[in-house]
Parts: sequence; C-alpha cells; structure tokens
Amino acid sequence: MIKNKNWIIATLVLMGLTMLSGSFLISTSVSADDVVDNINITVPISCSLSGTGMNSHNANIVNGTYQADIGSTTLKAFCNDTNGFAIYAIGFTDNEYGKTVLTNSTLGSSADIATGTATSGSTSNWAMKLDTNASATYALTLDNSFGSYHSVPAEYTKVAHRDSGTDIGVSATGASLTSTYAAFMAQTQPAGTYTGQVKYTLVHPSDHVAPVVCNSDATTIAEAKCLQDFAHVSDTNRASIIASMTPEQQYTLKDSRDGKTYTIAKYPAGTDSNTNQTIYDVWMTQNLDLDLNAGTTYTNEDTDIGYNTTTNTYDTAAWSPVRSTYSATSTHIHSWCEGGTWNSEYGYCELNDTPESYDPGNLYWNATESDYTDWDEYYSSCDYSTPTPVCDQSKNPISTYVTNTSSTPQYHLGNYYNWAAALATNDSSVYIDEQYTGNVIVEQSICPAGWTLPRVGEGEDTFYSLWNQYGFSNSSINGNNKLWTSPLYFAAGGGFNGYLYDVGFGGYFWSPVPNGSGYARGGGFNVDGGVTPSGDDYRYGGSSVRCVARPVVSSGSGGGGGGPEGPNV
Repeated sequence: MIKNKNWIIATLVLMGLTMLSGSFLISTSVSADDVVDNINITVPISCSLSGTGMNSHNANIVNGTYQADIGSTTLKAFCNDTNGFAIYAIGFTDNEYGKTVLTNSTLGSSADIATGTATSGSTSNWAMKLDTNASATYALTLDNSFGSYHSVPAEYTKVAHRDSGTDIGVSATGASLTSTYAAFMAQTQPAGTYTGQVKYTLVHPSDHVAPVVCNSDATTIAEAKCLQDFAHVSDTNRASIIASMTPEQQYTLKDSRDGKTYTIAKYPAGTDSNTNQTIYDVWMTQNLDLDLNAGTTYTNEDTDIGYNTTTNTYDTAAWSPVRSTYSATSTHIHSWCEGGTWNSEYGYCELNDTPESYDPGNLYWNATESDYTDWDEYYSSCDYSTPTPVCDQSKNPISTYVTNTSSTPQYHLGNYYNWAAALATNDSSVYIDEQYTGNVIVEQSICPAGWTLPRVGEGEDTFYSLWNQYGFSNSSINGNNKLWTSPLYFAAGGGFNGYLYDVGFGGYFWSPVPNGSGYARGGGFNVDGGVTPSGDDYRYGGSSVRCVARPVVSSGSGGGGGGPEGPNV
C-alpha cells in the first residue's frame, strides 16, 4: 500500500532558442504525474542465548581432594536491543528450579552434594564461576562476584549484563561467558555419580526485572508465586488454591513474563443449582500492563495461547507480535496509524488487524468522577487533519490523572490493546468468516497462562456474572461507584484511538467474542451509571484487558483440566 501518497503535477518550461543546421528547435512544455512510494523496513528486536560444551563438565574426584575448572561451556549472547540485556542463572536439578545440590538417584538425598566453595573439611561442596573477555568489543560485565567460585543461586540471580551496544553479529566475539565448576569431596562422601544443572536465561533490556519461577507444587494462595500458577498446578491443587482464598480479599501475584505484580480476588458468580453452593470466579483486579515488543516470543507456558477446550490443556503454540508497543508522550498524544487508514474527519485509525498496544506509563486514576463535557471540550480543540492530532493541552482532562505513586495501586490504568493484541494474534480479520454466527469465542488471549479474557452474555467467567452479583446488570442504574472502588476496582481507564480519551469517565474491556465485520464485544461502564456487560467496539481501538482465571474452578470442585504441569520461566 502506498502510504501518504502525494500526487505531484510538474510543468517543465524550457525557455530559449538553439541553432542547429540552420533550423530552430523550440523547447515545449512537458507535464508529468509523479507517484511517491514510501518503503518502510522494520528490523525486529532479536535476542538469544546459546551454549557450546554444555555436557563437558565431567570429573573423577577422590575423597578428600578438591578439583577446579571442571569442564568449560561457552555461552554466546546475541541481542540487538540497544538498551542492553542481562543474563541470569539458577540451579536446576532433577527438573526442579532452585535446587542447588548434586544428586545421586540411587543413594538418595542423604548423599547429595550441596553448593558452596569449601576446599577442605568434612562437608562436600560444589561451586560455579564465570569468565568474560573484558577487553573485547562487545564485552559483558560480570555481576554478584561470579568472577570467582561462588555458590550456585537458588533464585534467579544476575550474573552478567551489557548496558548498551550489544553484540549484533552471529560470528562476532566478545558477548560471551565461559562457565566452569569446582568441587570438593569429603572423606565421608559415598562413591557414586552425582549430577546437577545450572540454567542461564537472557532477558532484555538490561534493567528488566529478574525472571520469575512459578511454584508447580502450590496448594494454597500463600504458596503461589505467580499468575501462571493457575495453569501449571494440577486440578486438585488449583481447587485447593482457590478454596484457600477469602472472597473479595486481595492477593498479590507476579506475572512471570515481566515480573510485574497484580492483585487478584475471587468473587461470587452465582449459585450451583444442584448443590446450592456459591460459584466463584477469580479475577485480576488490575488492568493488564504487559508491554509488547516486536520479536519477543510468548509461549503457552507463560501466555494464554493455544488452549484446547476439548482436552482442557494447552496445545503447543507460540506468538511473536509483529508490532511494538507505543509509549506515552508528554501530551498523551501519539501517531500510531501505520498499516491502517487515518480518518481525518473523526480522528482515528481504521482497520488495524495487526497487534497494536499503547503504554501510558504509570498513569493512575484517583476514582474521581469526570464530566464528559470536559472531554467534549478537549476533542473540539483538536485538529485531526493528520495522524498526529494537535490539541489544546490546557483542556486535556487527563492532566489530573498523571503519574502519582501515592495513588492506590488498584487504579493503575495499565496498557491499551487493540483486539488483535488482546487475542495474541497478528491478524484479527481471520475471524470474519465465522463471526456472523454469534457463537464464536477465540480461545486464546494476551492474558497470563491460566487466565483469559472475560466472556460476554451470562454464565461463569463473564462480565455479567460478576457485575450482576453487585447490582449492575441494569444499565440504567446510577451511583454504582463500588464498580470502580472496593470490592471490584474496575478502573475508568478510557480508551486509545491515537490519543487517550474518557479517562476517569468510562472503562472499556475486551472479550474474545467477535461481532460483525471489524467489531468485537466487551464490557464497559461510565461513571454516570451506565453499565454494559456486552457492548461492541471497533477492533482497531485500544481498550483495557482485565483477565479472569481459566479454567473456572467452583468452590469445592476440581473444575476443568489444567495446562502443562511443571514450572515456567
């Protein structure tokens, strides 16, 4: 597609006379139409970590002796993120994260060799160290004293980083680490073969939070570490976790994808007609704040991708967004209409079927009701003739909802996603053929693994089932401020159509249900009292994402099947 096509009509007039063989040649006017065709090439962020010599750490150590430099592995970092990257390490033995002992499956745990740096004594130990070429062009910096022998970390620990100027050549040298190990065998150490592992993980940019390890053995909410635990524990454990939660009480868990923390709570969704027991749904009580990056791969171990409703498991699947997230500007205005058509009359971007997201930063809403007239005056001040609206910022209502760390975290607005991004797909138009049946539900989302976009209509895991329990099913009811305060905390985050709008006035949340060409359904409300648990919006618009646990587990039951067991990093 030709973007910003300019039609240029050029008239070329050559004045003057030229004598040639006794004849006069008179130049004429020439008219031509020129077409300007713009070419845009995007190089996605690409980062990886590879290793050679990973199975070379073998040694025969006699009791009472110490041996260093056991084997050698070269870890090679490739990353073109100019913001740098970091490498983390964690003990990983017998498929159990954080286990830092060398084990012998025959002798049992009483003979395990613990991590440590001793070279003599009555206790066996093993340790690790790293080495990097500090003078190399793409040199890494070691962290946390791993330049000498050091205990293997039981939690993800940063061992090296590069702040900027990363290694972007697959054959370049320097962005590498050499790992080696040492061990001391006490006189009392039983004979046998002992094995263990260390796992290394690359994250970017360099100030990214440490990776999070989920607890696949959690049985109570107090033992759960991250949101993905709802996918990775067994059915029985999942039921126990939810049963251990007090209704409406807030609990804090991490998203293993970026380490951000969220509050969750369980709410009544209705009553089981057979047992007369209350049915509960577990919701995130904050909007999703995951920053999308083009080229970053999300798998069904960390994101709600590839869920199979027939087997109640996650099929093998991965998703890599083709577009990057957009960041906020000081005026909360951004030009974002790449790949779409800018509607200059109404000032929005039409029909973006590829993932778009918008990050307003740490923007908070203070739960003060906003007058829609304020927004109307602001809209009227904007010039929408170009994809970058020019507005009178003195009339921008969002100026009262800027970053405020003293605000209650429940009202953090999170990010805004178009429907393609909310579905974790690169093209939302693939659902056009089926959408007219009215029964389509897209079984994947950008939510953490074990969570999904709320449905519309009635039944469990729907906006209606939750809001109806608190008296909001009738959209004419006014004064429902407990929808956005305790106990539900649905922030009036507004939306994004090239610019933020309606912050403090309305909240709009995607569902996985398409509805007509270019539309999708979701829940919404405004502070005037309007509540719509099944509304429509254009797919290209940026709305909030509020996730509900999948599968729904009713009180006292095992619910549906779970995802793959085992921890996720």
